[in-house]
Amino acid sequence: MILEKIKDINQVKIKLLGFTLYKRSRQTNIQDYLHGFFTIEKNNKRKIYRILGLRVASKKNKKNKNKYDLVSCVNSTDIVVPNYNVLKDELPIQIDDIIKYVELNTIKVVSFDIFDTLLLRPTLEPIDLIYLLSEIVNKKYNIEILKLRLSAENEIGIEQSNIYNIYDFVAQKLSLDETTKQLLIEEELALENKLLSVRKDIKLVYDAAVRCNKKIIAISDMYLPKDFLLKVLQDKGLNQIEKIYVSNDFHKRKDTGELYDEVIKEEKISPSSILHIGDNYFSDYVKPLEKFITAVYYPSIKNIITSEKSIYKDVLSNYQNLDIGQRLLIGFSFNRIFADSTKMPTKPHIFSDISFLTKLLIAPVLSNIALQILQNNEIQKKYKIINFASRDGYLPKKAYDFLNEKLFKTKLPSRYIYLSRRSYYLFECKDIIEYVKNINIIHDPSYKLRNLIYALISDETLQNTLLNNLSEEEKNLSFYENKQQCIDILEKYKNILDEYEVQTKNNILKYFEQEISEDNSQNSIIFDIGYSGSIGNALKNITNVCFDKIYLFETSKNRELDKTNNTKTFNIMPEVMDYTPIHLLFEELFSPYQGACIGYKQIKDKISEPILEVLLENNQMKKIFTTIEKELNEYLNDFIDLFGYYINDINIHNMKGFMELARFSWLKSPYCEMNIVKNVIFPDPLNCSENFSLQYKIMKHSNGYYNVFSATGFNNPEKRCSINHVLSSNFNKKIGIHCHLFNVDLSEEIIKYLKDFPVEFDLILTIPDKNYENVINNLFNSKIISNLNKLIVKVVPNRGRDVAPWLISTKNEQKSYDIFCHIHTKKTQNAIWANRWRNYLFSNLIKKDSVIDIFNFFEEDKELGIIINDFYPELAKFCIEKNIPLIGQANEDVMIDNLLNRMGFLPLIPRNDLLFAAGTMFWYRPEALRPLFELDLTYEDFPEEPIGVEGTIAHAIERLPALVCERNEYKSVIYSKY
Repeated sequence: MILEKIKDINQVKIKLLGFTLYKRSRQTNIQDYLHGFFTIEKNNKRKIYRILGLRVASKKNKKNKNKYDLVSCVNSTDIVVPNYNVLKDELPIQIDDIIKYVELNTIKVVSFDIFDTLLLRPTLEPIDLIYLLSEIVNKKYNIEILKLRLSAENEIGIEQSNIYNIYDFVAQKLSLDETTKQLLIEEELALENKLLSVRKDIKLVYDAAVRCNKKIIAISDMYLPKDFLLKVLQDKGLNQIEKIYVSNDFHKRKDTGELYDEVIKEEKISPSSILHIGDNYFSDYVKPLEKFITAVYYPSIKNIITSEKSIYKDVLSNYQNLDIGQRLLIGFSFNRIFADSTKMPTKPHIFSDISFLTKLLIAPVLSNIALQILQNNEIQKKYKIINFASRDGYLPKKAYDFLNEKLFKTKLPSRYIYLSRRSYYLFECKDIIEYVKNINIIHDPSYKLRNLIYALISDETLQNTLLNNLSEEEKNLSFYENKQQCIDILEKYKNILDEYEVQTKNNILKYFEQEISEDNSQNSIIFDIGYSGSIGNALKNITNVCFDKIYLFETSKNRELDKTNNTKTFNIMPEVMDYTPIHLLFEELFSPYQGACIGYKQIKDKISEPILEVLLENNQMKKIFTTIEKELNEYLNDFIDLFGYYINDINIHNMKGFMELARFSWLKSPYCEMNIVKNVIFPDPLNCSENFSLQYKIMKHSNGYYNVFSATGFNNPEKRCSINHVLSSNFNKKIGIHCHLFNVDLSEEIIKYLKDFPVEFDLILTIPDKNYENVINNLFNSKIISNLNKLIVKVVPNRGRDVAPWLISTKNEQKSYDIFCHIHTKKTQNAIWANRWRNYLFSNLIKKDSVIDIFNFFEEDKELGIIINDFYPELAKFCIEKNIPLIGQANEDVMIDNLLNRMGFLPLIPRNDLLFAAGTMFWYRPEALRPLFELDLTYEDFPEEPIGVEGTIAHAIERLPALVCERNEYKSVIYSKY
């Protein structure tokens, strides 16, 4: 609630963002009291309140409405904070746990899926390599194969076709000879071989299998030949894989389950003795489980970073529309992070720290800059050397030199040119006084005359001479407020300033004559972040040479300068125009103070630059830029190792996807991510008196926020206090959990919660298919679930859904426990929110923090009998829209009355007593629900499957537990934390 009205005789109390304000006089307009925070607009029907920028409409005006009535609440969607999760925590299972499965004595064979599990392509979509292949083939053989190659598998009419069938089809359609066909096959196989890399975290599982002397096999739905796949795996160091089962060899697939039948037959082993690991939930998890194989689902990189709770999901939604070069760079960049779970970010941010900012933004952009310059034939042929301007040319030069040396060797050499504002401002006007007249220090009253002197004069002796001749009043004159007076004071020292100007200009000219003497022609070029065009103008003023430019960004102002000077600009990122925060981010992060200091050391005898000494003392900046350089070196090395052979075929036309990562990080991420650059401070004394951080500059110039709370501490979940969930020291209860495991493919989801269970417990699993018994014993074991005391697996009839197995098959165990939980593998058909509902129930019942809360509730209140979750919101909305009565609409009420009679309770349920766990999952004291178990129901009391969503005894019993608890003189409560 943002505002509320509380009337008394003398005051109105207003709650604004948690602060309480009082309006003493009723005659004062409330909008005047909240000036700047609160405004009112009127139309003929409603008042529109604007509270800190939020637009809130009142209800339709009524004639008798009190003029002091205020809005009592705001639409929650106006201030909603997105809910993102740490992606490592969202993994269905951790690598260490998979290794524990490998180590089980009951596992004899370890099986891996190949693509996206053992081996990674540098892309989020396998089809991207076909696009790259098409470009290579087109360039090399002048053959266009893209459309045919993409459609071949669907059109050739051969079930489980292989690569030879595919190229027979392509060759026939294009009338290619046998030799050319073989060349195309070799190109595709070579591309796969060179660009595939081992997934590091799954390699740990493979190593464990080798260490445990397990037989290792691989199973893949794939058109590539078995022998080729085996050789690739061996070349990548996975040489202990004994056999590969590939769909095109058997003409059977994993996704139908038929290929697993062949595996079981060939391996001559019990299915449950095989552990299969793969990234496809259906083909690598559901299907092998159906064959009673012990299976583990470990998602692909794509599935991890585009999962429901991933902050990257929305940013990457436009992935398919990016050019192939950029898609490869994105895939490569994310693979480097997410292929090793030990190096995945520990925060749900776009950039959780400077290291991840470099890996996902700075290094990719620098790689693109270097490639664009190295691959541009016009640049490489027209000029003698590539000049890189300080400071922001430092890292681009480093990337250029690195790739040139490792991959090209014959490209143009580079040179770093020191070119700070202090080295060229003197050439912008005829003298210092004229320059001062043109300075416009906007809205900075704190900028004093002494600040201006420090900025203009780098010679400390001259600084002291001037300042010693000024009074304290003169030194502290605000230049912003007293510009003409300051100019008049400086006019008194014009001779001294002119002498200094001449000497300094001569020193600068000597430096530039020495550095760029061979560039005194019309064929000179320099790299700079650009966007303003000031570098080109500065060089022209100093050297009388019109330099062409390589700019990362360009604005319309620079285009006008190109026309005036008859120069050319090569624009590396034309898609980014006048968006200052992006410009600032790269300008400063490409400018490590090491780069500035290198330039400083080169010319320290010619130009005094004491401001750079300050940078040397900034240890926090040193740490940031040391990290950037380290990460850049590692990125470039990995980039070369993977893409080196195809470097001339990687064409990146723009960096839109990476720019969206940057924008999202400060516009839409709730985590105030630009805090990571708050210690990046490059002083600019010619512009202002204060040394503003990069964080401040980016946030100051940003626009497009969702609302006034966006990117503030109000929206930052990390600013919220979290409850310290500590279990009561008095807690000492025997805990039992029953789970009806009808959908065995949800085992991994349940294990994920139970492995963090806070106390010892017994687990009773009921399954309707005996064939799963060994698989279940493999999956649910105490090596994975550390607090699992005892596991009981019971095979039950497939009747009564989860209710019958709970009431009938756990009846004899109930008296052994103080607190008991009933859950099941719920999959609601025809509900798009079914998985979210299940996640809601599991999070509120068996997630560690929830369990501790629940146990504390039971400990504090001995009369508490049952804890249920609130109605799931989407289900509640459905019931309201369809007008479905909560008691049921298919005679459930009659069945409930009969059951209550049998338990000795009064029948008929008044509306006030309606309370139940929709979904039938809850915690309870067995004693509180004893009458339910004493019904002595049998499986024959429940109809055979299939049954619908209503109208059976199971649906009637769903509505009974809380009611029975209350009538048995225990309390029932609702708990919903998540």
